[in-house]
Amino acid sequence: MMGNAQEVIEVAPAQITEVEGFNPAAKRVYAQLSCEGQLFSTKVKVSIDFGQSTSWLSSMSESRLVDKDGKEIKFNSMIDALNYLTQFGWRFAQAYVVPNGSGSKDSMSVSGTTYWILYKDVDDYSQITEGFTTRRQLRGN
Repeated sequence: MMGNAQEVIEVAPAQITEVEGFNPAAKRVYAQLSCEGQLFSTKVKVSIDFGQSTSWLSSMSESRLVDKDGKEIKFNSMIDALNYLTQFGWRFAQAYVVPNGSGSKDSMSVSGTTYWILYKDVDDYSQITEGFTTRRQLRGN
């Protein structure tokens, strides 16, 4: 006869709230970053999707990051954009590529659109866009 056993360690709820950085009222929110290259430039324009309502035709341009004057922020790369957003509490979770269908099965290279998933813990949903502005927010839509 064989048997396995494990010891269960119970943690009282009061101890959990003492863990550094733990906030039981916090909500985890996610965002998706995508970028669009520019003709004759190495810079990229970044769009952020955090679940906001958008129209199909304007979704990419309306969700681009802009400065206080409404001018699109041009980043050196997606890493540059990620470093920018980490200032406001966003953290990298995952990246994935959606292939555009070009290329052959034998090719080792895959072209397509790269999306980066970020997350942030907030106490209130109004903190989602804290520190940055999208074109749509600036217009008040």
